[in-house]
Amino acid sequence: MVKRLTASDLNIRLIQLYFKAFLFVCLFLFSCKNKSEEIFGKLEEGSIKPSGIIINYPLEGTIFPPEFPAPEFIWKDSNSGKATYYISVLNNKKEKLFTCTVDSLFWRPDAGDWENIKKQSDNEKINIIIVGEHRGITKKISSAISCFSISADSVGASVFYRGVPLPFGYAIQHFNEIEWYLCNVNGEKPKKVLENMPVCANCHSFTKEGTKLAMDIDYGNDKGSYIETPIEDTIKLTHDKIISWSDYKREDREQTYGLLSQISPDGKYVLSTVKDLSVFIPVDNLEYSQLFFPVKGILVYYDFEKRAFNELRGANDRSLVQSNPCWSPDGEKVVFTRAKSYFSPALANSHGVTSRKEDVIEFLNGEKDFKFDLYQVDFNNGNGGEPVAVQGASHNHLSNYFARFSPNGKWIVFCQAENFMLLQPDSKMYIMPANGGVPRLMNCNTGNMNSWHSWSPNSKWIVFSSKKKGAYTQLYLTYVDESGNDSPPVFLENMAFEKKAANIPEFVKNCKPFDLIIDSFSKSSLYYDTNSSKVDLERIAESLTDKKKTSGLTYQEERYLGILLNQLKEMEEKQKSQN
Repeated sequence: MVKRLTASDLNIRLIQLYFKAFLFVCLFLFSCKNKSEEIFGKLEEGSIKPSGIIINYPLEGTIFPPEFPAPEFIWKDSNSGKATYYISVLNNKKEKLFTCTVDSLFWRPDAGDWENIKKQSDNEKINIIIVGEHRGITKKISSAISCFSISADSVGASVFYRGVPLPFGYAIQHFNEIEWYLCNVNGEKPKKVLENMPVCANCHSFTKEGTKLAMDIDYGNDKGSYIETPIEDTIKLTHDKIISWSDYKREDREQTYGLLSQISPDGKYVLSTVKDLSVFIPVDNLEYSQLFFPVKGILVYYDFEKRAFNELRGANDRSLVQSNPCWSPDGEKVVFTRAKSYFSPALANSHGVTSRKEDVIEFLNGEKDFKFDLYQVDFNNGNGGEPVAVQGASHNHLSNYFARFSPNGKWIVFCQAENFMLLQPDSKMYIMPANGGVPRLMNCNTGNMNSWHSWSPNSKWIVFSSKKKGAYTQLYLTYVDESGNDSPPVFLENMAFEKKAANIPEFVKNCKPFDLIIDSFSKSSLYYDTNSSKVDLERIAESLTDKKKTSGLTYQEERYLGILLNQLKEMEEKQKSQN
């Protein structure tokens, strides 16, 4: 006889089923928790190896400055699907400093938690353990362990850098969209200090004590113009602070751009490439939108006190291209790039800022290489000396360039690529003892272009540019210890732009901070005079020539007259060629 279940019996059965299901879930979650805790314990004691999770940032051994804000930890899990991640941060004694749980593949500590982690680490190694618990009937556990540390050495300097729109072909038509910023690595918002320049400005550098700023500019129609100015709260770029590399042996009537200049550590001199010619062409590629490297040029220095130009012996061979100079911190030595010069009638006869594609096709299609070696020469109070190849950075069938001395004079960091100079995808940074030794590939290199590096004043940190995250160049930081060992890259995310490349970073000592740079020269009547008609230029030149004969000219008037006369010659030559 089958007994019929009453409504009360059914309710009791349902309650029993619910209870069993609840108990199963509890036991399942408890077992997962026990499993996670078991994995944590074994990872801490080192009895098992982590598996399944790769921490993409920060990399193992990354070193952060003490003033650095909380970074974002990012990882990848080989197990798909939703998961809960248990995070534990431990000090070098395996004492827990912080724990939390997240449901994403990234985590950024709160500002307060990050400060506590930094304080309790005592500048020793910090371990981070991540255990992922994947949801589902089949329990999947993934894990990773890594370490980082907080340095006791502060950066102690601001970074001065540019924000440039891409591609390059667009940028050279929109100079006014290029901006200059000053920023610290403490996470603060960058301070825009210069904008709306109507001309190209480039290759800025500072004196060792951060008391002077110098940079390439275009003044009127003179591509060889260069400005040097003291650091003040508000820096004014005025025409009286401008010199022109075109003034050196102007009678030779050779084009000069004065590229890749650098001011001396004490601010008494500046070195540049003059009588130069470069391959300089826009490329239809957003990520690598230009090809640039000098193929002709000598090094000339300008003495600010004597107001005189002189060739640097040992770097003035006309059969070679000598460029990209770098001063030793005591100003006694100069390291520069050197290669056999290249001559092409078509390239030599091009009068524009950029080259024509057909004139440099052999470089664009890979038919011709161009590789630079690093050489060193004594400055010797401007007398120069015999150039000496830098061992390990020369005659190695590679291109070696952008050498930079550490401020303590102990190290040189330079770039190396298969070919050329600027914006090379395979560009990697190497470090070597300044007094000679074997270069070492640096740990901070990313997989996509590493260049434009600058040392902090205390010789502990290097800021550099990389395309690790895509077409728009971004800035990174690395720590260098007493033995020259460097750490994996630290992303300076507060200095990144969404649609601009951050480039040419230079550390500037904080002894004389500045708030603003004002372009005054392009708003002066002198600047606009050089953009006037031929009749107006002839009138101004005649007036200055008469004054020179009667009462004499000031230095700036003399320089200005030279610019006018040169411009008039160019106008005449252009008119003859058209006829």
